[in-house]
Amino acid sequence: MEMQKSKVYVLPDSSGYITRIDGGYTIGSITDPENWVLIDDGNGDKYNLCQGNYFPQPIRTMGGAYRYKLVDGKPVECATEELAAQEEALKPVPTPSLENRVEVLESTTDDMILLMADLIGGE
Repeated sequence: MEMQKSKVYVLPDSSGYITRIDGGYTIGSITDPENWVLIDDGNGDKYNLCQGNYFPQPIRTMGGAYRYKLVDGKPVECATEELAAQEEALKPVPTPSLENRVEVLESTTDDMILLMADLIGGE
């Protein structure tokens, strides 16, 4: 009797980056199957415990980028440049310090005073 093969599914985002992988023993955890893409099937831990065994590296980098994407229905590893661009986009936008904010307000106030003086004919 032949063993039934386990199926491996991935969940891509709108850009095709693989955000999750599931199948085998945990196939029941997929709650929205219409968004998942079947990528492989087989026997063994690679297929049954695919979350940690299917890809050679974690799905996300330490910087939070998605390491794999779907290209023509097949998973491929993203290029180093693509990973770097994703990580850069994930970095938080720095907020100005209180000192910088006060400087901007003072400068803007000075500019407004000069404009008002010009408008009313003052010096």
